[in-house]
Amino acid sequence: MKIKLKLKEQNGSITLFVLLSIMFFVIVLAGLYVNSSYKIQKQQQDIEKIQKSYNSDNINDIYNKTYEKYGN
Repeated sequence: MKIKLKLKEQNGSITLFVLLSIMFFVIVLAGLYVNSSYKIQKQQQDIEKIQKSYNSDNINDIYNKTYEKYGN
């Protein structure tokens, strides 16, 4: 009997709604943060890969090797 009466009371319903909505927004914001963090890390890896591919010690050596290989 007492259980049925407590279920019909609405004293904590607003608090429960506020807590659930705050939890929802926290989860959404955390998901957005993780997603953007992953994108930034991926972009940094791509930049490093591009820099390594364009970074050469001496362009004259590369030109001479290419000329010797295909020039003859």
